[in-house]
Amino acid sequence: HLFCSRTHVPCRDGTGCLAQEYLCDGEKDCADGSDEDGCTQLCSTPGRSHSSYPCGLGSCLNTSLVCNSQQDCADGSDEGGNCSVPCQRSCTHLCYPSPQGPRCWCGPGYRLAEDGLSCMDIDECTEWSKGACSQTCLNTPGSYSCGCLPGYLLEPDGHICKLTGPEPKLLVAVQSEVLSYGLRSGHEEVVLATDKDRVVFSLDYDLVERKVFWMDLATQSIRWQDLNSGKKGTLVKGVRSDCIAVDWLGRNLYWTDGVAGQVLATRLGSAWQGIPEYTVVMDGDLDQPHSLVLQPLAGLMYWSEVGSHSRLMEASMDGSWRHVLLAQGLGWPTALALDLPTQRIFWLDEKLGSVGSAHLDGSSVKVLKLRWVQSPFAAAVCEGQLYWSERKTWSVQQVDKASGKNRTVLLKRHGQPHGLQVPSWGATNPSPRAGVVAVITSAVLAGTNGCAKINGGCAQLCLPNP
Repeated sequence: HLFCSRTHVPCRDGTGCLAQEYLCDGEKDCADGSDEDGCTQLCSTPGRSHSSYPCGLGSCLNTSLVCNSQQDCADGSDEGGNCSVPCQRSCTHLCYPSPQGPRCWCGPGYRLAEDGLSCMDIDECTEWSKGACSQTCLNTPGSYSCGCLPGYLLEPDGHICKLTGPEPKLLVAVQSEVLSYGLRSGHEEVVLATDKDRVVFSLDYDLVERKVFWMDLATQSIRWQDLNSGKKGTLVKGVRSDCIAVDWLGRNLYWTDGVAGQVLATRLGSAWQGIPEYTVVMDGDLDQPHSLVLQPLAGLMYWSEVGSHSRLMEASMDGSWRHVLLAQGLGWPTALALDLPTQRIFWLDEKLGSVGSAHLDGSSVKVLKLRWVQSPFAAAVCEGQLYWSERKTWSVQQVDKASGKNRTVLLKRHGQPHGLQVPSWGATNPSPRAGVVAVITSAVLAGTNGCAKINGGCAQLCLPNP
């Protein structure tokens, strides 16, 4: 028996569940096309054609073609009847004849009010389920306009924001190598290679010093390599983690230990000298912490727990102010990603086979069930796309982050992909050296990451508390 969550509806043939956003969107998403049947009642709903007339066989017709002495509906329901009755109604916008008698209709960006005469503005910024704009949206009477945050440029379509500056690249770990993949050009190159018997597991990137950090399961150590000089080193040994995360602003590295139920941290500049130099940031009631993402500019961190009761959590980066972000509708959220321009957190759920997202305050939850989400390990968001590594199919895939559509397989290798990252500054994309100074200065002035300047005055480890 097919069971669909409250945000999904079953296809008529029972072969799958479909997100409600996909109903009557002009594309057949169910195998039997049942998601596009019976859509006549939606001809004049917000976000759809503003001047549509419902034909009797399930299609919509532009009102300008109704009562024009030509049968445009397949069943001829757009002609005859009371088409000859003149329009004498007090319509706010326009009036058109119909077989049922004169009807009022509204121009673009408006919908007919309950009185059948007046028109109300559609707030596209809040009512359009797939999002009118990729970043900022400003509603205006009868229309709306999109805008972009600093470091982004609005595309000619007026909806999508693209990063300015160098081409954004995807770093992905495949077996013993780390590949760089150009998200515009598709150019691939190996930027890091370890011994063939090693596996590069979780990874992250230090924006300041252009270093890649990764978890080496074979030696139970966190290692690094400078992408400029090629120099390598070991940060800490005797650890085992499913996920590591770099605080490039406070100069720390965090990781989760699901077995011990802990989140730990060490200095990025540490050098292994035979004695572990790290601290336990959080322990106690953590229920198998798994994926971990940081927001250094705000001094916050987010992680998933996949124990007996799965949940998404938030805390300050010193472990204080810990609270539950989301605790319902989760199966096994194994991969997290932050989308700072839209202030949303994304997760991929291995148990439910879905992609979910929510505002960083836990509101506006959206879940899309996607059949190709099978065994996700890591995820990243860049511009309008969500990327993730899929271990079961040995591939890296992408979908539209808002709709879950337009799925593409970017990479497929003979080996499991694990860690994945898109190095970026979040809401800004400055040049490396000038950007370091500018972003750190703004963080110091805002007081959101107290470790950004002279290590917060600490002699050893400084953990930010905004």
